[in-house]
Amino acid sequence: MTKALSTSSNSRPQQLLTRILEEPELVSIVQGLEAPVLSKLIDHIGLEDSGEIVALATTEQLKKIFDEDLWRSAKPGKDQTFDAERFSLWLQVMMEAGVEFAAQKLAELDEDLVTLAVCKHVLVINIDAMAERMSGNSRSDDDDLTDKALESCLYEEFAEYQIIAKDHLSWDSLIAVLVELDKNHHDFLMRMLDRCCYISTEYIDDNGGLFNVLNSEEMLESDVAADREDRREAEGYVAPSSAASFLNLARVTPTEELVASRAPDPITQSYFKSLDRAAKEAAKKGPTQALPQGAPSQKVVKFLQELREAEVLEAPAQHPLLAAGAPQAAHAEPLFKLAVLAVRDREPKAYMDRLRELSYLANVLISGCAYAGRAFRPLEAADAAVAVCNLGMERLLREAAGNRPGDPTVDDAADLLERQELVKLFQVGWSLLHRDVQMFTARTLQETLTRMAEGQRDAQKSKELTRMAATLKADVNAGKPCQSRGRLDGLGHVLDRQVILAVKALLSDYPFLPRAISGGSKETDKRDTRFIFTQQQIHAVQAFVQGIGAPAKKASTSAPPASPKDRSTGKDGRG
Repeated sequence: MTKALSTSSNSRPQQLLTRILEEPELVSIVQGLEAPVLSKLIDHIGLEDSGEIVALATTEQLKKIFDEDLWRSAKPGKDQTFDAERFSLWLQVMMEAGVEFAAQKLAELDEDLVTLAVCKHVLVINIDAMAERMSGNSRSDDDDLTDKALESCLYEEFAEYQIIAKDHLSWDSLIAVLVELDKNHHDFLMRMLDRCCYISTEYIDDNGGLFNVLNSEEMLESDVAADREDRREAEGYVAPSSAASFLNLARVTPTEELVASRAPDPITQSYFKSLDRAAKEAAKKGPTQALPQGAPSQKVVKFLQELREAEVLEAPAQHPLLAAGAPQAAHAEPLFKLAVLAVRDREPKAYMDRLRELSYLANVLISGCAYAGRAFRPLEAADAAVAVCNLGMERLLREAAGNRPGDPTVDDAADLLERQELVKLFQVGWSLLHRDVQMFTARTLQETLTRMAEGQRDAQKSKELTRMAATLKADVNAGKPCQSRGRLDGLGHVLDRQVILAVKALLSDYPFLPRAISGGSKETDKRDTRFIFTQQQIHAVQAFVQGIGAPAKKASTSAPPASPKDRSTGKDGRG
């Protein structure tokens, strides 16, 4: 490589693309990139402007990118659905490299995926069957209307099939690539059109046709989605439905029952079995030849470094457990991190198991839970999982200590982690967050609003407060305090804006420390400084919530939690 990429934070993606395209060994560099890295590069430049790079991508790279890029979820925890418009854009970009290239790539992709994409954009009917049905003595006025409707549509014929456009935006590129498939991949095209025809035929029938065709499309999409989830699970991803079920089960199970439980979690057990099975199958098949084998070449390594300098990729970060012991300005290090590092020195195999389990738990949070109204970022999710595990570990250590005086030491925690999987710690910690933060906040606020309503002289305001208190009570009784979060803005006439923001943070899917409790420092915006990881912080949250609406009182900020050093020596770290 002869030129360095621009390191300016103001570099425009188009300038970056120009510099990349000047690389003399561009083909080997692009094809040597891992699919997630290539996806980030394309996303940074913009898919519409990445035709030259897409043209160099291998089919295996595109398959993995499509698994990520063509599926969208309304919110974490909801199953992802196929994005037909995004596929149409990808098709147009691939067409920039030539219709032959686009057709070849489609023929090499999963046939179910391509069939699903085509079904989203067109109807396919059998010409002979349609003509026979419409030429009989039973021809109706509806058939005449159908004739007129078909005449006004864009359509194309392939053998016995007529392709009818559902929308005009993707028509030209789709038909061009279908013509090329007919020329060079005829059998593939005929199989696909036959399946599309089966799905579309119901659409034309007079009785319930629309419902049936939509139902058929959903069945195909479900099959494609299931295959995609199997592939992603083999790479360590967790399906949103599985992640949401895991988190909800931990919420509704009493904390004491989780502490006493010795039975393995069925969702986690199934996940690791599938992961191990996929690893064994991959080992049997041997290394794939689709991408360069072994470590990345020096050219690729240098290219990745320059992408980081251009702020396209994040700099590689230490694993959140490996980063323990670094100076922390805003808060003390969780005892959990120090204990895991102690396990690393004492029992390497247990340490690797804990890292594997932490990765799973981070992926659970990414797939199944929202943080501050958005999806977790990867490193953020790892820190959040550490915080929840720390809460669970504190609870189990107290259980083991009984009436023994003094705080647990790092050795005590390491002993626990050597024999205890992180999933149980996480479940216990997640249950505590739900019970002692979310439920406590909603229940206490409901009681506060009830008192405020009783003392309110304005009848209309009293009625509004009573209604909001009743809503909170209903959500608490249903075990879903998060549902009240979106209604809190209506309390602006009785509660300070910062208090409302604080309560919304505590009632989030993943409750976190708001500035009103953590001291209002900008340090609390850092990646891992707003997660609740100690019982002392939970007590501070509860004290704050109990102070809401109290006259002549001001919610106190939390005292800094005890440092790990103080814990390990049995000292009281509270000021």
